[in-house]
Amino acid sequence: GGTAGWKYLAKAAMTSSVFLPLLAAGRTAQNTPVARMITAESETWSPAKWREIDRATRAEEEARQARARRGLPPLPMTPTHTVRCGSRDCRPGEGNLKHAMDKHGKFKQWEQPYEHREGFVQSRLRSPPHRPRPNVEYAGLVALAARLAPRGGPVLLAAADWDYRELALNWYLHARRLGYRGALVLSMERALHELLLRRGVPSFDGGALLAAWNRTCLQRHIQANLG
Repeated sequence: GGTAGWKYLAKAAMTSSVFLPLLAAGRTAQNTPVARMITAESETWSPAKWREIDRATRAEEEARQARARRGLPPLPMTPTHTVRCGSRDCRPGEGNLKHAMDKHGKFKQWEQPYEHREGFVQSRLRSPPHRPRPNVEYAGLVALAARLAPRGGPVLLAAADWDYRELALNWYLHARRLGYRGALVLSMERALHELLLRRGVPSFDGGALLAAWNRTCLQRHIQANLG
């Protein structure tokens, strides 16, 4: 199983949207070679932590092989999302990877519909990708808000992705109807940003900022701030 595991992890490094600087060799307790993901975070791990990750990596490969023996296709590497379904725009949620259904026609919420890679998850950075500097990373957003409310009036901001495009448009139209001129949408992906601009809705493309946060363990920041 070692060769298959190496090929899988090498493919993960090449196809992942997150840059992996280096894959290094390690061994499990069974002396089976595994690929280690070397990042700024994983370089701080103790030998005990590496043993934990190596065991998880080997278990993932065994589960992958067991799935193949049952004649099942490999699970997707990551959650998938598309805005086009055939020749038309996807309806809300239609273009997202979905959970499998049980015999009652309900989603199996506790079965992840894509590969879980413990080494990949744990190697994500625990620190923010940047500071909230209004004149650097968020300069474009600040400049747009200033243009919409030049006299220091209120700025209304809503964040949305493609699946919430109609809700974002509805929110903006209601804000304008109520007299708010400083309303804008922080678009979490380029497709939504371009669509809103075509419809005359002020939008800032936050896709690059979101991609930076995707290189981190976002849940760690949420836990730290709520704890």
